[in-house]
Amino acid sequence: MNPDTKNLVATFSETAQRVKERLQRSGFILPVAHKGGIKFKHIWIIKNTLTNTYDIRNLHNPKKAYIENICSLRIAMAIGIYEGLQAPYSLDKLIQQDDAYRHWHNEAMFFNHTIKKSLEKGDDFKATVAETRLELVLDRLESEKYQVNSILKQAEKLLFDNK
Repeated sequence: MNPDTKNLVATFSETAQRVKERLQRSGFILPVAHKGGIKFKHIWIIKNTLTNTYDIRNLHNPKKAYIENICSLRIAMAIGIYEGLQAPYSLDKLIQQDDAYRHWHNEAMFFNHTIKKSLEKGDDFKATVAETRLELVLDRLESEKYQVNSILKQAEKLLFDNK
């Protein structure tokens, strides 16, 4: 790195540290990276590599899991924010939304795989049928993604409006 870049990086790092300290003095805590996951107060959101999902655990006792096998990181973050702020929320609604997202995401993966294998075998008819079904699934998946994004936005609004 040239000296100008090093100076810019050092200045940015110092500024970021001062902002973080000022926010902490005012009682404002942001979610941050921690040991391969994200921590927020006593909540630790970590990826479960075996199931390719997210677990929400207690930061001080990682064996204590609040919720496991959340498919969407955005929903896991929303749950983490609600739990960290001890704000009321409907866990059943968030789990139900995560299940819907997981369903349509898995359907899209299935049809993509079917298309790929059909084309490898030269079965154009099966590939065409799978492409048509994939289009329908992708429409539903986009709708579910929108719902998931709105859930996280509501949690972030609570987080930032809380201070």
